[in-house]
Amino acid sequence: MARTSRTLLALTTALGTAAATIALTATSANAATTSAAACNPALVAPTGSLIGRLWRNSGGEKSVYGCPTGKEIGTASPRGSYQNFQYGKIVWSPNIGPYALVRAYVSGNKVVFRWSDTGRDWDFFNVRYSAGGRPFTQVKVARINPWSGAFSLSPGCGNGVCSTTSGHGTGTYVFHVQGCDRGTFKSDCGPWSNPVSIKVAL
Repeated sequence: MARTSRTLLALTTALGTAAATIALTATSANAATTSAAACNPALVAPTGSLIGRLWRNSGGEKSVYGCPTGKEIGTASPRGSYQNFQYGKIVWSPNIGPYALVRAYVSGNKVVFRWSDTGRDWDFFNVRYSAGGRPFTQVKVARINPWSGAFSLSPGCGNGVCSTTSGHGTGTYVFHVQGCDRGTFKSDCGPWSNPVSIKVAL
């Protein structure tokens, strides 16, 4: 009798474990399917793409960029490529470095402009930006490391002037960056990057 009870207990435990494993596997599979379906796979840049690699390494659909809204598009003049996303844009700008990427995205109440892999080390960076069609403003930005940096501003602000339509309008922001070295009499700067433009609500 005792042996029969132990056998039934072992069988019940095994069945419970199997059921739990099946449920967990199904849940994991559903989560993976949901994650994969979050973005249109036809729009995701291929593995060999610098833009695609940055997007994946940043978290893919869960990144600050969100899902791509169009395919990566190559440009001849200036040479490079770009891809639009739900919350921003990534641009490959080989004129400032073979692997250089510049990008802009909206994060909270800020428009963020970032750049990386600028081809060589720089002492600092110059950023030019235009907000809402206003003339370009140039600012000096400290480096995060010799090859990368970041700059941000509040939507509706440019050239020291801020305006808002309480979310009922949009404005286009355009950014460029160049690396510079400090010189004895003046700075020695490299070329300007390809432009990055992004539309945001004001």
